[in-house]
Amino acid sequence: MFRLLLFLLCGANLGFSQILIRGHVVDHTSKLPIAFTNIGIEKTAIGTLSNEDGSFSIRIPEQLIKDTLIFSAIGYTISKKQIQALTNSDFIIELQEQTIQLEEVTITQKKEKNKTFELGNKSVGGGTLETDTLYTGAVMALLIENENSVQKDLHFPIYLEKASLRIFRNNLPSFRIRLRIYSIDKASKQPSEDLLRKSIVLESSMKNGWLTFDLSELKFVVTEPFFIAFERILTKADRALISRSYQQFIYDHPNKIVIDTIVFEGKKIVRQKLKGGGIDLPGTFIGIASGKSNNFTCYTRKTSFDTWEKVRGIVTATVTLSNQSTTSFLHK
Repeated sequence: MFRLLLFLLCGANLGFSQILIRGHVVDHTSKLPIAFTNIGIEKTAIGTLSNEDGSFSIRIPEQLIKDTLIFSAIGYTISKKQIQALTNSDFIIELQEQTIQLEEVTITQKKEKNKTFELGNKSVGGGTLETDTLYTGAVMALLIENENSVQKDLHFPIYLEKASLRIFRNNLPSFRIRLRIYSIDKASKQPSEDLLRKSIVLESSMKNGWLTFDLSELKFVVTEPFFIAFERILTKADRALISRSYQQFIYDHPNKIVIDTIVFEGKKIVRQKLKGGGIDLPGTFIGIASGKSNNFTCYTRKTSFDTWEKVRGIVTATVTLSNQSTTSFLHK
């Protein structure tokens, strides 16, 4: 038996008038397009990603016209634009490459065979499917820490060799996932700043199994616990297909949609689940393990700049760390 938990992002603010904004995101120097730029309004469900050619379109509820639209791409400085000023039918946003000062970090140890360590959640009991109709940029983030010294010989700083995500079921010809690594906000304990300075996106046609990001060539060093995160990269055509199919499924099988209310960390959370069927819906189900919150910590963000929400379902993902002795650079 399997359980499917759907992230239902269908039509927030549909009862209000909306403004359609279109444009392109390009590199300030080369004028080349910047693919998969995060675009949205901070702390709202209004968000999207630019396409491979840098183009994008986003619908802004009229009541948010005085707000600010944020453009953020890994490796570039953030740009913020007043929505009221975006009057052109197809405007250009130029992002400048970020100048990064690298701090040297040395990992030292006794001369011995290199050791690797695996941390994360390998349990899987179902999958999540994004059924978004308007917005995109959903991320699932898993806290990676060596709590209670599960790996006795693991000490920070340490190399991040690879990250793996469990694909529960994929029904698309291909799908894309972007890897993100976040620091931990000291106050809220939520994901904070991007640590990667390069956009790493994998495209796969696998139907199920482990999607693995090989990071060994980056020689990326982490100095403390961090969040490993996975961002869904959906094309406009993918989102339209997923939305149509999901709405048709609801129409054909209304009795299979279950509204479930749970209490998690003192808050009531309303979830929409499928009771039987639905496994063949278009889209990519990402593996999760329910009820694992005592062992792991997981946060989700529904769109590019939405608020982080701690969730009960834990993404099925792992990392491999290595104590290989060498000199590298920590991305600041």
